[in-house]
Amino acid sequence: MNILIFNCGSSSQNFKVYRVIDGQAPVVIASGKASNVATKTKAAPQIDWTVGGDEGRRQVDLPTHRRAAEENLRLLGEHAMQIDAVGHRFVHGGEGFQATTRITARSAETLKKCFRLAPIHNPNSFSVIEVCAERLPEVPQFVVFDTSFHSKLPPEAARYALPLELAREHGFRKYGFHGLSYSYVSQRAALLLNKPLESVKLIMCHLGTGGSSVTAFKDGHSVDTSLGYSPLPGLVMSTRCGDIDAEIVLELFREGMGADEISDILNNRSGLIGLSGYSSNLEEVITEGERGNEDCRIAADVYANRLKTYLGGYFWLLNGADAIVFTDSVGTRSWKMREKVCGSVEKLGVFLDTESNRAARSDKESFVNQPRSETAIIVIPTDEELVIVHEVLRAL
Repeated sequence: MNILIFNCGSSSQNFKVYRVIDGQAPVVIASGKASNVATKTKAAPQIDWTVGGDEGRRQVDLPTHRRAAEENLRLLGEHAMQIDAVGHRFVHGGEGFQATTRITARSAETLKKCFRLAPIHNPNSFSVIEVCAERLPEVPQFVVFDTSFHSKLPPEAARYALPLELAREHGFRKYGFHGLSYSYVSQRAALLLNKPLESVKLIMCHLGTGGSSVTAFKDGHSVDTSLGYSPLPGLVMSTRCGDIDAEIVLELFREGMGADEISDILNNRSGLIGLSGYSSNLEEVITEGERGNEDCRIAADVYANRLKTYLGGYFWLLNGADAIVFTDSVGTRSWKMREKVCGSVEKLGVFLDTESNRAARSDKESFVNQPRSETAIIVIPTDEELVIVHEVLRAL
């Protein structure tokens, strides 16, 4: 059996095909990543892929995730790749979805009602589901939800300080996201630390080219996380504002802006691209700041300051942590950002090893702390697709 997994981020689209044989671990037989999809960056959109013994790169216009999915399926078709099931990452399942679900006409309609909860992600993922239904009409499809990982958030973390009746009527609460990544990374960190998952205390930083978040983890589950009802609050992200004063939204509304226009500003025109006026890509912003662009320098500093604020808060919440973990594309690649946030907190018992940090590879697990550090600092590349394929197998 071959299972195709689509992992649709805000500005990227990963795919993997796993060959599954009874009694054996799933094996990747094809993979690829569409980069710079529908985003504002200096880099050109492209698809990097490996199928069997072949690999390559395609420079192709990718204005939407639908287009990226069409190209990825075309690529698999060119290599005569048989597909027996498809699994999708779906960011926000709201209150209606708590577990992996098969796509049917009924569940598809319910998924559409979740679009407004994650306007950058959910519609994109659904467009990929539609493409697969058109190109692979007889193949069963399943959705796996990021929000499931945070389903055990304690009330003091999950509830907003809003009138109870209003919050209950509209489902206003913290849901949290990047759950597939945190599920994989927490298990890997526990193994690397040689501790049971139920007893390890982690602060996990999922820093992506699109969305980013931080999660505090203990007792085997998430106890707080920076993203909330939607993937908008928390850290500074590529195009999302993260935490801001809610009065700003009200002021824009009073000035005559509609909900869609305000949403576009906060989701698509803010964050790094808004702060820098140059790029939504952190590495590009840091490099341009080092060349003397003051707006880019400040943008990188704002990004780091917000991340340090959450790290400090969660360190206090957990009463110390066994490890701070960096994952996803920015988290594993940007030694400069790791150095910015972990390089000067020795009085907290956290000692970064500068040499190890700069030498860390994005595709390899590595400790980047000094031996005397009371809290480990670990770089762990995530594998959300592996989590999805196991969920699909359970559902099948």
